[in-house]
Amino acid sequence: MKKHSVLSTCGLAVMAVLAAVSLLPVQMAAGQSGDYITVVVREGDNLALYARIYGASGLAIMAANPNIKDGNKIYPGQVITIPVVKTFTPSLTTPFYYTVQAGDNIYAIARQFHMDASAIAFANGIKDNIVVLGKTYLIPAGPHFHIVEKGQTLWDIAAIYGTSMERIQSFNDIPNPAGLYVGQFVYIPVIYDAQPMPFTVVPVAPTSTPVLTAVPAAATATAAPTAVPLPTATPDTRPIEGSYIHTVVRLGENLVTYTYRYGVRGDALRAVNPQIKDANIIYPGNVLTIPVVASFTPSRTTPFFYILQAGDTLATVGAKFEMTPEVISRANPGVSLAAGSTILIPAGPHLYVVKAGDELRYIAAKYGTTADFLLTGNDLPNPDRIYLGQLIFIPIRYGAAPVPFTP
Repeated sequence: MKKHSVLSTCGLAVMAVLAAVSLLPVQMAAGQSGDYITVVVREGDNLALYARIYGASGLAIMAANPNIKDGNKIYPGQVITIPVVKTFTPSLTTPFYYTVQAGDNIYAIARQFHMDASAIAFANGIKDNIVVLGKTYLIPAGPHFHIVEKGQTLWDIAAIYGTSMERIQSFNDIPNPAGLYVGQFVYIPVIYDAQPMPFTVVPVAPTSTPVLTAVPAAATATAAPTAVPLPTATPDTRPIEGSYIHTVVRLGENLVTYTYRYGVRGDALRAVNPQIKDANIIYPGNVLTIPVVASFTPSRTTPFFYILQAGDTLATVGAKFEMTPEVISRANPGVSLAAGSTILIPAGPHLYVVKAGDELRYIAAKYGTTADFLLTGNDLPNPDRIYLGQLIFIPIRYGAAPVPFTP
């Protein structure tokens, strides 16, 4: 089994945190911009948690805190210095602070900084994805989602973030690094002990997002998020149990879109769609066959359909099926979130929250895979020591057999 240093850390786990997981906010001590960030330890915190949020390696944190004799032992109430300068200047590689403006919501803020909203919620202990007008929040060191622009190559994207193509490729299933497409999502893992990189990338809004607006501080005691129905549309023809899934091509989509969404490889898509003469050319309105059987039975490895119930939101559905709301949203462009609507739960990626008694091998078995496979998507500090509430990223498995979704 692949081994890692005790204080190595995992950016992937932060990306995929479930919006419904309630965590205590990281507290920062008062200080002017330019000071080092400090945090007050809370029950359940550890250095790996701070390393992921602030992008500072465990060794760097220990060097800045000579009072810490054992990296595995910190205590509630202890004040720890994070060797990262506190700033309000946006950066692609280091954390910074942002004050909520009129008209903001957590999804708009996340899009602005190419980040999953759940990563921001995790770093700040935000409940129900509600942000407060005028309040300052930490934008963590990552992970980021870069949205490919016209003419960009993987080399260009790596240069923007001050990292290597190889590192980005190791966290993304990119069959052809030279064949990126406009609008493609590229995952940028946390870069530890990095220098600040100016945030110059122009954000690109996805086709649809949940709508939650920032609320005044006085209203937070009673405010509740509201799932706002999106314009009704049907990205997939009405699924018939047991038949192959069929999808209607939308503007900006291509075969790679469907490989991620349905967990199938490009050659399998081509085999059941002989009308496709050029894999790079498909048109809006085309109907494609996806070689996955339509099912309403929850699966941890393959996509399935779910009928929204009264009171469902993307956050509650995501929590139920161990997936971020944004992943579900991207898989259902233009679909209504009203009760009774049928939505697609994509093939992944999933995010598993460690429970009492779990071991990595047990988690792997739930997904019909191996602990070594999970290590390809998680830089775990110690694979033999996972802790209650830890988040384990489950990469998409292509061409997988269904695995029942059991607790």
